[in-house]
Amino acid sequence: MSCNGNNKISENCLSCLVRKSTVFGALTDDEMKSVEGYIEKKRHFQSGEYIIQENASINYSLCINAGYLILGSYLEDGSRQIFQVAMPGDSIGFSHSNDAYHYFVQAITEVDVCVINNVTIDKLIGEQKPIATKLIEILSHNANVNQQHLLNLGRKSAKEALAYLIMDISTRIKQQPSNCDASESELCFFPLNQEDMADILGLTKVHVSRVISSFKKEALIQCSQKKLKVLKEERLSEIGGFILINNQ
Repeated sequence: MSCNGNNKISENCLSCLVRKSTVFGALTDDEMKSVEGYIEKKRHFQSGEYIIQENASINYSLCINAGYLILGSYLEDGSRQIFQVAMPGDSIGFSHSNDAYHYFVQAITEVDVCVINNVTIDKLIGEQKPIATKLIEILSHNANVNQQHLLNLGRKSAKEALAYLIMDISTRIKQQPSNCDASESELCFFPLNQEDMADILGLTKVHVSRVISSFKKEALIQCSQKKLKVLKEERLSEIGGFILINNQ
């Protein structure tokens, strides 16, 4: 693992802005106080840095405090498959085995993560069993959600899958504490470029570009580099089969 980012001062976990959306969100304040001592200081990474190298030994688990990451794997032909976009509140790792990471984790923006040494996780499991059981149940649920998400994308056409991906990422960004509250004329931050989207969907960058162009021509979206605004949420959701919940 390449977890050599710059150390930053750790904030109190009880006052963390993203705590409620993390794996620790279901814990009571008293339970959180019991766990806080197991969490190391935050570390900062620059955009493009690999936080975890593929096939590296498992040493750390991460909770994302700020920024955006991609999880993926490199294929034999040198191409990559991205299978998750991780945002503030998401967790990565959390294993107490001696296995290796079968994926890489790369920052696509500047990122702050809270680091937990996996030796410490073993200690947490031994000393705080009720809390550890609750965390394991949450992590298992999250893993099942991610698996269903991948299966769902794999059954869609390119146009449907891209519409779903845009709606999914845009909706998750809106749910962040510092979500974009832009007017109709403003574009919001969008962490993925066309190459990233292609590597998530298993398409070529050219194919993604064509579909993006068609969405723009239909006035479904506006976009520029790392900026995107969905203009017609209901229509784009309909195309992608994305379940749009009002007032998210």
